[in-house]
Amino acid sequence: MKRFSSIFLVCLLLFSIKTYPQALKVQHDLVVAKDGSGDFRYIQDAINAVRVYLPKPITIKIKKGIYKEKIEVYSTLTNITFMGESLDSTIISYDDFSGKGKMETFDSYTLKVLGNDIKFKNLTIENTAGRVGQAVALHVEGDRCTFENCKFLGNQDTIFASGENSRQYFSKCYIEGTVDFIFGSSTALFENCHIHSKTDGYVTAASTPKWVVYGYVFKDCKLTADKLATKVYLGRPWRDFAKTVFINCEMDSHILPEGWNNWGRPETEKTTFYAEYGSKGEGSKMVNRVKWSHQLSEKEAQQYTKEEIFSGKLPTQFQDFWSKTPSMKGITNVRDTSYSNYSALKSSLKTHPNATLVPEKTPENIIEERNIVFANTGTRDLQLDAFYPKTKSKKLRPAILIIHGGGWRTGNRSQHIPLAQRLAALGYATFTAEYRLSTEALYPAGVHDLKAAVRWMRTNAKKYGIDTNKIASVGFSAGGQLSALIGNTNNLPKFEGNIGDLKHSSKINAIVDIDGILAYIHPESGEGDDRKSTSAATYWFGFSKDENTELWHEASALTHAGKNTPPTLFLNSSVDRMHAGREDYRKKLDAFGIYSEVHTFENSPHSFCLLSPWFDPTVEYIDNFLKKVLK
Repeated sequence: MKRFSSIFLVCLLLFSIKTYPQALKVQHDLVVAKDGSGDFRYIQDAINAVRVYLPKPITIKIKKGIYKEKIEVYSTLTNITFMGESLDSTIISYDDFSGKGKMETFDSYTLKVLGNDIKFKNLTIENTAGRVGQAVALHVEGDRCTFENCKFLGNQDTIFASGENSRQYFSKCYIEGTVDFIFGSSTALFENCHIHSKTDGYVTAASTPKWVVYGYVFKDCKLTADKLATKVYLGRPWRDFAKTVFINCEMDSHILPEGWNNWGRPETEKTTFYAEYGSKGEGSKMVNRVKWSHQLSEKEAQQYTKEEIFSGKLPTQFQDFWSKTPSMKGITNVRDTSYSNYSALKSSLKTHPNATLVPEKTPENIIEERNIVFANTGTRDLQLDAFYPKTKSKKLRPAILIIHGGGWRTGNRSQHIPLAQRLAALGYATFTAEYRLSTEALYPAGVHDLKAAVRWMRTNAKKYGIDTNKIASVGFSAGGQLSALIGNTNNLPKFEGNIGDLKHSSKINAIVDIDGILAYIHPESGEGDDRKSTSAATYWFGFSKDENTELWHEASALTHAGKNTPPTLFLNSSVDRMHAGREDYRKKLDAFGIYSEVHTFENSPHSFCLLSPWFDPTVEYIDNFLKKVLK
């Protein structure tokens, strides 16, 4: 009987193992809710259920509630976004501190993030231990981690932003503490954040490694304090090569005039890098800043872009601001001649048999100058052609930069010589410029080239009788997209480049977009379809839109449209996808009372502006628009 019972128990055990296999790790979105309405009640349980090294990003949505948990996102977890339902009511809270039992500073965290490519949005993370010494709310060592619209509440050592080669981004966050409440070794950018001191003390204590370029950077932040906090330093060096920079930050009177402290180690004054640029407020007075700190020049401050700060060397699929390794397979250094006026005609004749080419014909009242060098890329000269009226006049004339199309890969400036000739005959100084295409260089090189062409036009304004306050960009197809982009990025340093005459402005005063998209990634756009072959835009960027979404948005005029956008004319064919984002763009302009105008050529091919019978009305629309907005 005993033998039979033993056999029965073994069989039952085997049956149980087979029937209840270990649960598979998940790789889809999850919901955490304290009331049981989600997939999990606890955040750590959701984390423990996720598959390691996720092949695709997932989101863990966290509903309102106070989650008293000590949470760790392991180093084997990647590509997760933690999305709180509400900033003030979705709270992760714990109360450990250094000295609690055998606990040390680095054990005292509420939230510990070791994984890469992790994002947190709309959450409050707090350590409620009180003023008991070191008590960390956030401990982050992962690379390419982002914290957006989050609150970090604590006292001493609120945020440990560390990892010798890690990069972290804090956007629109509230961070409070007492002493060294932002400390560690990572490269971290704090942008549009509110930094609040609760007592006298130190905002930062960086331990930047010697080989790291940037350390902690604060841009457009606001520094405030409780009433009793009147003596606060911007930082002190936790390690010898600490780097901390404040750019365009507002500082209340709690910031001490000397600004920085050497932690009682004078030798660190030679090795640290503490700097400011554009500080404002009562705590920003530079007269009494310590002599070993720095004031950045305008040119130095312009180097502190997201892309430059986060310019790591390793390739990554992270989708925000980090440096990536673009594909260079499109760089052939062989000119692509597949798109020309003749090929446009040949294609258009299939559906529009009455289409004809518009020939070059120099009007008697204009002067032409060909193959003028306007800049040098470092490897070759860039050239443009000039067309302008013979008649000299005391009244300065408007000028037009004409930008050719061809999918950012083919085409050439000579395609729009007929347009340049006709507009010059109407009294404009017109210029057809070349720019580097994707066979030669990736975005934004071509943008830099066109900006250099505009600066050249201003440099030579006297020769051509140009009114420098009346410069328009006119572009077709890819050139139309570029026309809108350079017009919407006036005075933005990252789009300027460093070629040509940098003393003059590249500002555009009016935009004409002929069948060029306003947004690469948009419900109306057809760009980026790489299923059959590499798309023109993917060649242009060196990344597909999934590999670098941020870059595709950056290059879209719609992203930058706003109060500084010039008046804009749209001339469109009947091919709807060629004006993707146009109506969203116009809504932005309407909100600021900026004039825009649309004319659609019904039943016309994409290349209509190169061909008759559409060429003459194209010229007329451009002329009428510019006369209206460049008064």
